[in-house]
Amino acid sequence: MGAQEQINELKNEFRELLLSTRREGIADLLAWLEETDFYSAPASTSKHGAYEGGLLNHSMNVYKLLANFNKNIKCDREDSLVIAGLLHDVCKTNMYVKGIKNVKTPGKREWTEKEVYMIEDELPIGHGEKSVYLLMKHIDLTEEEAIAIRWHMSGYDDAARSYIGGITQSKAFEKYPLAPALAIADMYATYFAD
Repeated sequence: MGAQEQINELKNEFRELLLSTRREGIADLLAWLEETDFYSAPASTSKHGAYEGGLLNHSMNVYKLLANFNKNIKCDREDSLVIAGLLHDVCKTNMYVKGIKNVKTPGKREWTEKEVYMIEDELPIGHGEKSVYLLMKHIDLTEEEAIAIRWHMSGYDDAARSYIGGITQSKAFEKYPLAPALAIADMYATYFAD
């Protein structure tokens, strides 16, 4: 199966999962995603999923891990697992562009040009915050979904490194089991599944 066929297969599964939530506005959200590069975007510039369709693949991996974690966290709403898992990184839509970078050839004194992904964030309001903002233009999020998506970067979120931000994140993780579960699923997918 070629790369485009894999993307199309994942896209169909992604869409079916979101439609299964029967969430008001989900069709509008899916129509908006079609207008973006969500399905073809990378998940990062170089760390994980730095390839065409990487964001879609990463999102599916996070959802599957989160659904598996639910055996322990017992989230009451299956639709919350789908929404949080699949859409936590919607902030990465229309954010990556291809560019050229000079990279050193290992063990040699030469440089070569390499095509890479670079970030051009046109709505720089934060990572999790941006996902919540973009999603709420189309669908209502539960409080737990919004908080889980907001804090899915865990300790990698700059706000969590401040005194007040750290306290806020800690309270969010204590109050809403979906929040730490999403953060763990995201980290696991990043380092072991993508």
